[in-house]
Amino acid sequence: MYLSKNKIEKWLPHFIGLLLFLILPIFVFDRNNDRAIYWMYSYYYQLAFMIAAFYVNYLVIVPRFFFSKRKVYFFVIIFLFTVLLLAISQYLYDTFQFENLHPNNNIPRGDMPPRSRLGLHPKLVDNFFLLVIVLGFSSGMAIIQRLRKNESKQKEIEKAHVDSELAFLKNQISPHFFFNALNNIYGLIAIDSDKAQQAVEKLSGLMRYLIYDSNIDAIELQKEFDFTLKYIELMEQRLSSKVKLNVDISPNIPEVQTPPLLFIPFIENAFKHGISYRENSFVSILLKTENNNVVFDCKNSIPTSNEQKDTKGGVGITNIQKRLDLIYGNLFKLDISKADKEYHVQLIVPFKIK
Repeated sequence: MYLSKNKIEKWLPHFIGLLLFLILPIFVFDRNNDRAIYWMYSYYYQLAFMIAAFYVNYLVIVPRFFFSKRKVYFFVIIFLFTVLLLAISQYLYDTFQFENLHPNNNIPRGDMPPRSRLGLHPKLVDNFFLLVIVLGFSSGMAIIQRLRKNESKQKEIEKAHVDSELAFLKNQISPHFFFNALNNIYGLIAIDSDKAQQAVEKLSGLMRYLIYDSNIDAIELQKEFDFTLKYIELMEQRLSSKVKLNVDISPNIPEVQTPPLLFIPFIENAFKHGISYRENSFVSILLKTENNNVVFDCKNSIPTSNEQKDTKGGVGITNIQKRLDLIYGNLFKLDISKADKEYHVQLIVPFKIK
């Protein structure tokens, strides 16, 4: 039967511990000495007794009763279990008389402590303290193991929740992107049908990236940069001479990975709110790598016709802020500012190494 790594890690220390306890008398006791023979019998009896107590408590009592709503049951069961074990121990001492097990029966009686007035075997006191130690130790192990297991499950649940939320947020980007691109192409048809046809071809390539390539947690940074550049080229086809576009995307990209579609919502927002066909406007985009970080910087003008509008974007920008929080925690830097008819976004995220 195949044993998982977790089971091996769980039970290997038990096996090693039991093995050490079993072979210990071989190196400690002299088998040619009658007194040693008696103590060896006594040792193995107590060892078997304590092993049984350990695993009954470890595998049954603690899992069933300690984590119940009423923990008083656990302490009652432990008390009754201890009394039962001591009663069984007394019975076995009376029945088998371990001091008479050696065939020569040469063990000096002076070595045998006298029984109490109640007829209890003197080793019951030793057994009681051993039981307290064994049951306490086994309870601690079982409780710690359960707490670790619960913590691991909680982390798995949280990760599954984060992954689900990330997938939901990323899936929102695709239709948002698609509708904006179609709107751009629709406006281009009335201006230049040839350019509109070329735009449709570019859009099909971008959609393949959205549907197939970006459907993972992390993608090569080079592919993300290429996709960003192609999208900018698509948007550029509709721009008039009144719009100044400045694009600086680094050609030398290290072999690292990044979450897909981090920059597109900001670029979409810049083209949607930052250009005008009635007055001079501009969009400036910088994308590079620096000091093990990806640096994205986007600036756009705020035309007079858009001054009263919300240039912070809608679903796309809110979406990306949530994704950044889930992916990077406090390891990213996002600054969004609006001043002097200029909207500015700067995003710095660390590399996601392969």
